[in-house]
Amino acid sequence: MADYSDNSIKALPESGSHIHFIGIGGSSMSGLALILLARGYVISGSDREEGYAVAGLRAKGIKVAIGQRAENISPDTALVVYTIAVGSDNPELLAALSAGIPVIERGALLGLIAATHPLTVSVTGTHGKTTTTAMLSTILLTAGKDPAIHIGGNLPLIGGSVRPSGSDYFVTEACEYHAHMLQIPSFGAILLNVEAEHMDFYGSDENLDAAFRQFAANLPADGFMVVCAENARAIKAAAGASCIVSTYAVADSDTDAEFTATDIVYHPDSAEYTLRRKGRAVIRITLKTPGRHNVSNSVAAAAAAIALGISPEDIAAGLNRFEGTGRRFEKVGSVKGALLIDDYAHHPTEVQATLEAARGITPAGSRVISIFQVHTFTRAIQFRDQFTEALRRSDEIVVTNIFAAREQDPGTVSGLTLTKHFKEHGLNALYISSFDDIADYIYYRVRPGDTVISLGAGDVNKVLNKLIKRAEMDE
Repeated sequence: MADYSDNSIKALPESGSHIHFIGIGGSSMSGLALILLARGYVISGSDREEGYAVAGLRAKGIKVAIGQRAENISPDTALVVYTIAVGSDNPELLAALSAGIPVIERGALLGLIAATHPLTVSVTGTHGKTTTTAMLSTILLTAGKDPAIHIGGNLPLIGGSVRPSGSDYFVTEACEYHAHMLQIPSFGAILLNVEAEHMDFYGSDENLDAAFRQFAANLPADGFMVVCAENARAIKAAAGASCIVSTYAVADSDTDAEFTATDIVYHPDSAEYTLRRKGRAVIRITLKTPGRHNVSNSVAAAAAAIALGISPEDIAAGLNRFEGTGRRFEKVGSVKGALLIDDYAHHPTEVQATLEAARGITPAGSRVISIFQVHTFTRAIQFRDQFTEALRRSDEIVVTNIFAAREQDPGTVSGLTLTKHFKEHGLNALYISSFDDIADYIYYRVRPGDTVISLGAGDVNKVLNKLIKRAEMDE
């Protein structure tokens, strides 16, 4: 849809003003609504259906209408917030425009909030943002810095996805979708990686790279940037930054990074390593989250914390305190002696890293069984071969229907056609459309010691809930 944001809006309305959110139940929208509620704004919103987020907002006293209608926009509304997913024919959007009420897209609103915190740190990149943002947030909380926080997943330590605060510190994800990261004024940044993603918007690798170069160039000269030395495109993007740039890597990579993880010991449910800076030991780190990718994310968070003046002791304590976020390698239960894990992985690199971590905690002789739901038709088409290679780390794969999200079905790809491709390339794959049928199938297939993992940013995690309930019925 067209961008209807009022570009003349340079600051938030006065506290006490009425702000309305179209699609308030979305993960980011609900979080932003709660941040503004804590700042004294009157918040209302609408969504298409009831849900956990809507119930939580109502519990905070926010009025949420189900169904989007023009009458939901009251005359006292000072600002209306919408997302890219909202159609140009949305009755609430049209009502606001007709009444001359300023409207602003979600990403621009996040930028206005960030502008009120002098030490905003944005975490960006194609994948790993939520975990790294949560790690850095936990470090700052442990160090007593009282940060405001905005992440894309649930962090149990703060009881949700956001933490309002009036302190100078704000840690936020900066999503590359529609180049939203360019709308966030940041003092510091972590750039985790640059890989092909959201190509329906960018159109080419050159455009994607240019957006990340602009992100780096936007950082102030007295700020900082932490970038992964293992990702050549990220390093290239960071070259345009005028601030201090620090690099990081895991020591088994062929890079010369400023911050490295060395002497790594991987355990089934954890990892430990020595954090080094320019070859000199800083402190020993113990993580409660497994896998090489989490070691890498934690080094990025540690490097950013050091740039903010946090002590090594607080960094180690914060990283040890971190126990993961919702839907990021989240252990949700067990059935018949098999471990159930839910993960938001929806990019091939994420799928590979998640399955490698799953393989690391699965006993020899037991199986990794994946329930795979591709997120958007665009990814299904663009990353078909990359998903094939990533999924080879599974012993069995149950493929379900593609989660359309904001897209229309082009009629050229489906869960069934993907399964056929996977099987033609040697994967042990099976297509099942119904979540109930998937739960039944796995219930009768699973054995003690197996790891069952749901993969996808849609609603595939519902299968694990159904599987748990299926087991409870037999007890």
